[in-house]
Amino acid sequence: MDNPRISHMKVVRRILRYLNGTVNYGIFFSASSDDNDAVITCYSDSDWCGDKYDRRSTTSYFFKVFGAPFS
Repeated sequence: MDNPRISHMKVVRRILRYLNGTVNYGIFFSASSDDNDAVITCYSDSDWCGDKYDRRSTTSYFFKVFGAPFS
């Protein structure tokens, strides 16, 4: 913010073009008549020091809301 460069402005324009092209994308949440409660499901996995070479840990997660993938 103190010293923006031309490369920063190019990245901002690219992000804005991407957002403009994906305005109609979204996640479909179906309306269920039997169950109106929000069902949030989370799956996660982790591996502590799983990499043989640099001993780094890995982790991942997956969320579902109303049965649709969220994150």
